[in-house]
Amino acid sequence: MRHRSPAPTTLDGDALDAAIGAYLAEHHTGVGGAGSPSRPAIAVDGKALTGSAHRTQRHRHLLSAVTHAPTVTLAQREMRAKTNETAAFRPLLEPLDLAGAVVTFDALHSVKDQVRWLVREKKAHYIAVIKGNQPTASAQIKALPWEHVPVAHTVSGTGHGRRESRSVKTMAIAANLGGIAFPEARPALRIHRRRQAHPGDGLRRHQPRYPPRQRC
Repeated sequence: MRHRSPAPTTLDGDALDAAIGAYLAEHHTGVGGAGSPSRPAIAVDGKALTGSAHRTQRHRHLLSAVTHAPTVTLAQREMRAKTNETAAFRPLLEPLDLAGAVVTFDALHSVKDQVRWLVREKKAHYIAVIKGNQPTASAQIKALPWEHVPVAHTVSGTGHGRRESRSVKTMAIAANLGGIAFPEARPALRIHRRRQAHPGDGLRRHQPRYPPRQRC
């Protein structure tokens, strides 16, 4: 028996995503249960769907809000391209109760207006990746005296054909000393990553990332 996908006129994919996401958000028991973290963490990220390309059609691209552990997709929206992700950030998260949650996202979504909305309207905390798209904040964080700060945590693992290790340093920035030129930012995190792509290769240093976040 051959199986076919429902026609677009038969099934509204956005409505289905919204209904399933709302159900999972309401019944997700990994937050606040016994042994679970007291502050839930939700990652916002976009991915191209493997196997979704067909003839002249490019891969379909989704922007999703997913809990860190256990992994549950609370919301997702289809994008025409990765460049459309920024505009979909608020519509994706608007239906979710984010009060007290930590929302993580990459540099593409490290936009000041969206971060202000997260903190002031949704009452959430955040961890943002700061790169060249935020030059002032990036320069401030890079200039901090990281060499005097001890490593707070290290982790290593193997996956996707490579071995990777990371070390994390944290530093609180007092507002009366200038703070960080990013909304509601308090501590800064410095992540130093090392990768070994194949057995026998030397470890390659990568530029550290410096994501500020609201105090948790």
